[in-house]
Amino acid sequence: MTKIHFYKYQATGNDFVLVDNREGNLSFSISQISTLCDRRFGIGADGLILLEKDPQLDFRMIYHNSDGSQSFCGNGCRAIIHLAHRLGIIGNSATFSAHDGRHTAQILPNGLIRFSLNDVKTIENKGEDFYINTGTDHHVRFVKDLKGYPVVEEGRKIRYSDLYKPKGTNADFVEVSPNNGVNFRIYERGVEDETYSSGSGATACALVVAKKFGHRSPIKLGARGGQLEVEFENRQNGTFSNIYITGPVELVFETDTEV
Repeated sequence: MTKIHFYKYQATGNDFVLVDNREGNLSFSISQISTLCDRRFGIGADGLILLEKDPQLDFRMIYHNSDGSQSFCGNGCRAIIHLAHRLGIIGNSATFSAHDGRHTAQILPNGLIRFSLNDVKTIENKGEDFYINTGTDHHVRFVKDLKGYPVVEEGRKIRYSDLYKPKGTNADFVEVSPNNGVNFRIYERGVEDETYSSGSGATACALVVAKKFGHRSPIKLGARGGQLEVEFENRQNGTFSNIYITGPVELVFETDTEV
């Protein structure tokens, strides 16, 4: 058994276990990651995040879903930015690397965290639905009665459909109200359940809403865990650039455990 110090964070209801691995002496098996993230036999989290050194940038983010798979995580970015600031690695701005490449970030005076996402070059029609990659895969479907929608059942069907084999996709369900309010729920690949929010999912939903309904930047989105805001530049050729997402983050507690 190895003793580790960790930080438990939540970002609009997405929760994470964060570990400072700048020394590079820690590694976790899939079994260990699953146990740490288990809500009955472990700490409980949607994923494990390692803060590591980057040879050129302020730090590197390694994100593991609760099943051990690696991916990009938008809400997790806010958590690791907050931790890097807490540890004195960065001031109120940062440049860091994640699974999908390079990102910049700012900690705003009100405590919210704003960071960049990579350009989105295409949004694909999938029947009446849409596919978009905002650092990771998202299938977006517009629904009515979002509150009562069977997100887990329908999300699982999309995630494991032939359309996305073998790796699957995240599935987002969006409702646009008559006053143009935007709300979404998400079934997350790698967690294999509905989560309370998703940064990359919120971004995916915002850009698809902009394409389908002509909404302008910024777009505020409500999730089960809170509100996020997505900024973007919609170019005439249908691509999106200068994409930023802003939202809250909270350190829940820190302590030690053994793995």
